[in-house]
Order: sequence, then C-alpha cells, then structure tokens
Amino acid sequence: MKIAGIVCEYNPMHNGHIYHIEKTKEAGATHIVCVMSGNFVQRGECAFLDKWTRADIALNCAADLVVDLPTPWACDSAQNFAFGAVSILDSIGIDMLSFGSEVDDVEKLGKCALAGDDEKVVSSLKKGLQSGKSYPLSLYNAVLEIYGKETAEVISSPNSTLALEYIKALEKLSSKAEILPVKRLMSEHDSLLSNDSFTSAAAIRSLKDIEEAKRFMPEYAFEKMIEQIKKGFSPCTFENGERAVLSKLRSLSKAEMALYVNDERGLSDRIYESVKTANSLNELFEKVKTKNVTMAKVRRSILRIYLGITPDISLKRPPYIKVLASNERGFEILRKIRGEVPVITKHSDISKLSDFGKTVYDIQCRTTDLFGIFSKKIRTCCLEQTSPVILGKIYP
Repeated sequence: MKIAGIVCEYNPMHNGHIYHIEKTKEAGATHIVCVMSGNFVQRGECAFLDKWTRADIALNCAADLVVDLPTPWACDSAQNFAFGAVSILDSIGIDMLSFGSEVDDVEKLGKCALAGDDEKVVSSLKKGLQSGKSYPLSLYNAVLEIYGKETAEVISSPNSTLALEYIKALEKLSSKAEILPVKRLMSEHDSLLSNDSFTSAAAIRSLKDIEEAKRFMPEYAFEKMIEQIKKGFSPCTFENGERAVLSKLRSLSKAEMALYVNDERGLSDRIYESVKTANSLNELFEKVKTKNVTMAKVRRSILRIYLGITPDISLKRPPYIKVLASNERGFEILRKIRGEVPVITKHSDISKLSDFGKTVYDIQCRTTDLFGIFSKKIRTCCLEQTSPVILGKIYP
C-alpha cells in the first residue's frame, strides 16, 4: 500500500484534476486520499457545489477516500490552509503528498520553500510591509534581493504559493512523506483560458452557458453538477445571501468585529466603517481593498466575520478527521490509522472529541447551516449532523 494525499477543492472537478490523479497513480500510488475544502473555500467564497456533492464526484471519478478540511482552515491564508490540510494527511499517514505546480523540480521547490523563512528575507519583507507595499510584492522584492530572480519568481507566483506552503507544512510536522509536484497541464490555476479539453475551475464557474462545461469535466461530475443546478442548490454564491451578510456585519460593534480579523493594518476598522455605506457586498469588497491588502484577504476576512470564526482556531492542528466519502480502498486507509486524532464517520462520534474538537465541530455545524442560504433554493439545517458517509465502488 502506498497512500498519496491530495489537498483539493474540486470546485468543481474537471479534467485537469483527473490528469493530476492519474499522474499520481503512475508515480506508484495505490490509494488516493483527498482532504477537501468544505462549503467555503480559500478565496473567501462559497463553494460552487456543496461538499457532499463534490466528495461524491471525487469518489466516483478517481479518489478512494475524501475527508473534510474544516472551515477555519479552508478559508484562511495559504499558510494556515496548507498547514491544516497537510496536518490531516499526516495524521492519516500518507506516504506521498501530490500537488499541482507550475514548477515540478523537487529540488528547486525545496530551496524556494526554505527561502521564505530565511532571516534576511524575513527582515527585508518586514521593511517592505512597513513601507506600505502588499505582502506578495514585499516577498518578491525580499527574495529577489537575497536569492535572485529565478527563486523570486517561483516563491512569489500565486500558482506556486500553496505548493511551497505544503512543503513547509511537511517540514514543520517532521513528516516522512515524499513530495510529488505534478506540472499543471495547459490552464493555470484560476485562469479563464481554455483549450479543447482542459480549463480551470474558475473558468467553469464563470461560464454563462454551463452546458459548455461538459467537454472540460468527467461525465459523472458534469451530470451531478447539472443535477444540483436543476434542484436550485448550485451555484452557491455570496450574492445569494447578500442581505444576511450585510445585516450581520451592520449589527456588530467595532470591538466585536475586531475579534474575527487578523488585523495588522487596520483592516477590521476599515470593514466596520465601510459596511455603513456599502449597499452591496461587491461595493463593500472594493471599499475595503487597498494596494497592500489583496481582494482574497478582504473576502476571507468578511466571510470569517460573518461565520464567527476567530483567527486563533486555525493556528492549531485540526482536531479530528471527518470522513465524507469512501470506497473499500478508502476503508483500508482508515483501518491503518493508528494515532491520537479521532476519525468521525457519524454524528455520535463527537463524544470522543476533545473540547477543542467539539468547538471546531460546532463551527462546522453552524457554518454548514449558514451555507444553506447561499443557494437559490434555501436548504434545511442539520446537514452536518445527518449526512452519512458516501460509499462508492473502487475506481479502475
């Protein structure tokens, strides 16, 4: 048994994701476990499809086991997102971490990952931030100064950021898992460009005619997506729950709002003042964004305020492994786990959680209930507590 771990959103799953898993199997993986963002994703948005639909698709298209990345980690910075996801995979006991990257040179990626923690780079980075430059630009300039252009372009590329954070997380956890960077095919992450068979998830989500997505997705994935759209449960967007979000933000005091924001640059105060005059979420995002705070961070911060998630939670390791979907090979993986992190397959399993575990599970229940208002057809509550593990056959 050689278990490969993949961190994913599959938002939605497309041919590029299948290519990635096939390359992972070609590299020797016999079992594929995916830790997948739940109902909210790292860009500070609602997932296009709910997590059970995406887990079902992953299981029936290529994966053996799909586990949940809880919301506090799923909608946080690249560093905390990667650490949370890799922590879960480390607890499962993976032999290999496979990820898509613009750079597939293991030695170069390892060097670039270490560069970001170099004391000289950190010192230069702080100076850049203090001068008012954005984090990505400050990091690029710092690495450029110390390591040169080649390393700077890798470490500051949005398409390589998560890859480097995965490597750093493995190092922090003292994991023995090997890394397998799979070079992205054709469309870059979040690109809106396409060819005959491959495009990004962002491009699929932006299609005016969703039928055009058929050539970019596995047949099962496309059919399940269309099924959810016809039911009114997809797409899920912030805009569908706009009044609810604005109402919550307007009801908070300045002190209450500050509890939920990692606030180095007055971001909490800016959100508090901007929400008084913003008449839509898009207007609020634009009012809050500045040259040194990215739109993704703005969206994540506003989402975390609305969901009531404090920054301290995602600094820790996720306290349990929540199974969303599995086939027999997936259960072979679960039977192999021998560790302190409990596995959750049903609601009654929460009795074995620590106090912190119960806190995180309560957040999951609450955020899943709130996610239900972001689809065109509002969904009922308690899906987190009542949804069973999805079972599937072994994919060839």
